Amino acid sequence: MDVVSLVLQDAYGRVQLRGLPCKDVRELAHVISASISNPSVTSGLSPPSNEPDEVQKEMESPSHCHGNVVTPLALSLVEKMSVNLLDHESPQDLRRYLQSLFRVLHEEFNFISSTLSLFGNRNRLVSHLAAKCLSSLLICELQSSNARGIVMQRMSEEAFQMHSSCYKLDAAIWSLTAVIKEVLKGNTGHKSEHIEMLLARTDSGITSWYSSLLQAEDRTRTAGDWETTLTTFMDLLEALTAARFRLGACVSSQRLLFLRAPALLQLLDARVDYYVKKHVLLLLKKTLLQRTGEDWLSGALVPTAHGDPYLVEDMAALTGSVLEAVDCDWLGHVPVRASPSFFGGSDQSRPEERADDVMLRAVSLVLLKSLEHQTQTAHSGSQTIHTLRHLKKLLLFLNQHCVQLRQSGHPCFCVSLVFADQDDDMVEAARALIILHTHQKSLGVLSATNSCEMGLNPHCHFVLLLRGLAFDHSVLLDFLISSETCFLEYVVRYLKLLRDDWEGFCNSCQLIEGQDAQRHGRGWRKDSSQTSAMHDISTVSEVRESHSGDGTSKASSGPRSCPRLVDYGSSEDSGEEEEVEVEEEMDVSASTPDKGLKAPAGSHSSEGDRQCVSLPDCKASLEPSKQVAFVKCTQTSLARKVALCLMELRTVVSRLQRKNLFPYNPASLIKLLTLIEEKVD
Repeated sequence: MDVVSLVLQDAYGRVQLRGLPCKDVRELAHVISASISNPSVTSGLSPPSNEPDEVQKEMESPSHCHGNVVTPLALSLVEKMSVNLLDHESPQDLRRYLQSLFRVLHEEFNFISSTLSLFGNRNRLVSHLAAKCLSSLLICELQSSNARGIVMQRMSEEAFQMHSSCYKLDAAIWSLTAVIKEVLKGNTGHKSEHIEMLLARTDSGITSWYSSLLQAEDRTRTAGDWETTLTTFMDLLEALTAARFRLGACVSSQRLLFLRAPALLQLLDARVDYYVKKHVLLLLKKTLLQRTGEDWLSGALVPTAHGDPYLVEDMAALTGSVLEAVDCDWLGHVPVRASPSFFGGSDQSRPEERADDVMLRAVSLVLLKSLEHQTQTAHSGSQTIHTLRHLKKLLLFLNQHCVQLRQSGHPCFCVSLVFADQDDDMVEAARALIILHTHQKSLGVLSATNSCEMGLNPHCHFVLLLRGLAFDHSVLLDFLISSETCFLEYVVRYLKLLRDDWEGFCNSCQLIEGQDAQRHGRGWRKDSSQTSAMHDISTVSEVRESHSGDGTSKASSGPRSCPRLVDYGSSEDSGEEEEVEVEEEMDVSASTPDKGLKAPAGSHSSEGDRQCVSLPDCKASLEPSKQVAFVKCTQTSLARKVALCLMELRTVVSRLQRKNLFPYNPASLIKLLTLIEEKVD
C-alpha cells in the first residue's frame, strides 16, 4: 500500500476515534489536496519542505490524482472531519485542529474548486463522494457561528448556477438537496435562517433548472442521463416543499411546483421512463397531502402555514391546474402498467394481471384532494357540476385499470380495493370523499342513488372499511391513537353523518349484502332469516369473551382476524366490572337454540349448531318514523356487525379514558359513539 493511502487511513482512523491526526495541519492539507486535484492544478504548488521525499513522490504521481482508492479516501476523510467539527462532544483541541485545516484547504489549496471538478466524474463513486463532501462542508459552515461563507460563495458561483446541459448538474442538485434535508433533520433552533440563507444564493439557479429541465427535453444528453437528472430534481422539489410546510419560509423557488404545475403534469405524456412518471405523481400526492419529506423526516409531520401568506393561493393554483388537466383528458395519458413493478422487473408468479396500485392510489388522491380543496374554497355552487364530472372520469379511469372494481359492480368499492394496502392513503381518500359528499348533498344535487353511482356514498366506504378489518375494534383503536393518519377527523365526520342518516346506513348494508350474494352465485332474498343465516358468523360465547377480562374481541376477528399492535384489554379493571357494563349495554343470550324452538324477538338465528347474538328488542320504544330503519338494521348481519364493532370501540375508549391512558381527550368521540348505540338500543 502506498504512502499517501497510509497517511489518509491513519488520519481517518484517528479522527474517527476523536483523536488528533499525527500530521501537521499544512502537511495533511497538502496530502488531501494533492489526492483530489489534477496534476495541472497542483503542479504549481510546492509541498512543505519538511514533507518526506517518498510522500512527495507519491503525491506527484498521476496515478493518485483520480485513483480508485486515494481520491475516495480523501473525500471521505474531509466529510468525516466536518461531521466531527459539528459534534459538540468532540475535544476542543480536535475542533481547533479541524478549523485550521479547513481554513488552509480553502485559502491556500482552492479545495472547493478542486472538489467541484470531480462532479460528473466517470467514476460515479468519486462524483457522489465529492457531492457528499461539499454538502457536509456547507452544512458545517451554515451551522457554525463564525462561518465566513467561503463554501457557500464558491458553490453558489460554480455549482448552483450550472446550465441544465452540464454533465455535472446531477451532483450539484444532489448536494443542494442533501444540505436542505440535513438542515431539516438537524436539532438546531435556526433552521429557518439557515434555509433562507441557502435559498437566497440558489433561488435563481433552481428557477432556471425548473424551466429548462421540465419544459423541454435536453437533446444534448442521452435519455437515461436526462431521466436521472429529472428524478434528482424531483427530490430537490420535495425537499424545498418540505421546508416550506415545516418552516413556513417561502421564496420563489419554493412556489415553482405550485405555480408551474402544468410542466410537471405534462411529464406524464412525455417520452420518459415509467419510473419518472411515477415519481412525478408521488411528488404531487405528497404535496397535496402536505406529507413531503415523510420518508426521511423523523417524527409526526406537523405542517404549518405561519409566515407563508401565499400557501392558500398556491394550493389553489396547483389544484386548479390538476382539474384543468383532467378536463383536457390528462387521465387518458397516465400510464398504468398491467403488473406492479418490482425494482424494475415484473412479478411472473401471478397468472392474473393486476394494475400498479401505487399509480392508481397516487392518481386517485391527486384528483380527490384537488376536488376537496377546490370545494372548500369555492364560494358558489358553480363547482358542483365539475366535481361530479371529475369523479365520473376518475371512476372510468379506475374501471379501465382495476379488474376487481369492474367485477364488484359497485363503484363505492374503489376505496377498499385501490387503497387496501395503504392505510394512511385509504383514510385520506375516505375523508376527502365524505367532505365531497357532504358538500354535494348540502347543495341538493346528490341523492342516495346517484351517490353510489358516483362512488360517493360514505356509508358504503365505512362499512367496507370495517369489513376489510374483520370488524376488529382494536385496529380502529390503533388508527385513533396513531398520528400517522387523519382517522380521528374522518371517524368523527362519519359518526355525525351516521347519527343523522341512520336509514341510509341500513340501506347501504342491505345493498352490499345483496351484491355479495349475487357475486357468489346465490339468489338474494329480502327474507331476513335467509340473509342472516347466510352472513352472520358471530356467536354468543365470542361476544362474552370479547368483553371478558382479557379484553380481546374474538367475535370481531371473524375468519381473518387482524394482528393487534397493542393488547388494550390488559388493564387492571377489565374483569367482572367490564362484564357488568357490557351486560347493561347488550342483552346477550348464550343458549344454543333448539331446532324445534322459535328464537325470541330480536334474536338472530342461524342454521346448524351456531349460537346466536341477540340485540335488545326495543323496537316498541322507538318512534313510528324510526321503526322502519330499526327493522332494516336488525335484519342485516352486516349492520349488526358494524354496530357491535362500534359498541366495543366505545367500551375500550371509555375504559382507557377513565385510566388516563388515552393520548387526547376523546369525550366528543365517546359522545358520538354513545348516540350511535342509542340508535340500536
